[in-house]
Amino acid sequence: MPRRDTGFTLLELVLSMSVLALMSAICYGAFHVAIRAVERGEVAVMTAQRLRAATDVLIKQVKSAVPYAALNEDEDVYPFFVGHPSTMTFVTANGLLGGGGLSRVRYYVQDDPIGLVLDENPHFSPVGLGTDPADEPGAASAVLLTGFTSLRFEYLLDDGADFEWRSLWDGYEEDLLPTAVRITIEGLPGLETDVWGHEIPIMVTTYGDANGEVDETDLPEFADEDFDDEDFDGEDFNDADFNDADFNDADFGDEDF
Repeated sequence: MPRRDTGFTLLELVLSMSVLALMSAICYGAFHVAIRAVERGEVAVMTAQRLRAATDVLIKQVKSAVPYAALNEDEDVYPFFVGHPSTMTFVTANGLLGGGGLSRVRYYVQDDPIGLVLDENPHFSPVGLGTDPADEPGAASAVLLTGFTSLRFEYLLDDGADFEWRSLWDGYEEDLLPTAVRITIEGLPGLETDVWGHEIPIMVTTYGDANGEVDETDLPEFADEDFDDEDFDGEDFNDADFNDADFNDADFGDEDF
């Protein structure tokens, strides 16, 4: 009998390599899916933390909005609150500068890169609120949230006769504060829904008797015809008391999110 050489045939090699390639493809696919799931989870957690940190500040200050009496050039008295779809300015009793207190705050959406910015200024007066531009820079600012595609504010009118959400609010025209503010954010990565929204009631209008209205008796004692912003200048009240060291982007760093 002739001796047969041992080994694999060409068909056996082809079948083995095909099975090996198929198993490698399955393992790679499963590994890739697992890595993508972990990455999406990390993005979702980070987005949720940043969103919570930003909305915590926003909720506290909006809820604490006060009907601060502003005085315009015609000496008309009205509650200061200016709202647009991408910016709103008001006076809050929950300021972040100098450990709290009354502050004029402005929230606005910046471009390139897009982000929600908080601008705060404890240096304000009834005359200044009524005559200065609503977008006047404050003493300090911080970026609260980034990574979204769009953000808009809406304002609730609920005076007993009307109930509607508005994209614009002027305290002088309405002669009262909105009952609530709604924020809608689109395009945040990692969230289950592409649109996130939250409605924030303004406590003074929700539980107050005056619904955010003011008159001459609500003006501070120093807000008379002789008052000007120079009354705030001096060694007892100046920018040095609220420098950037007390309120800057570091207050909203990644460790907080």
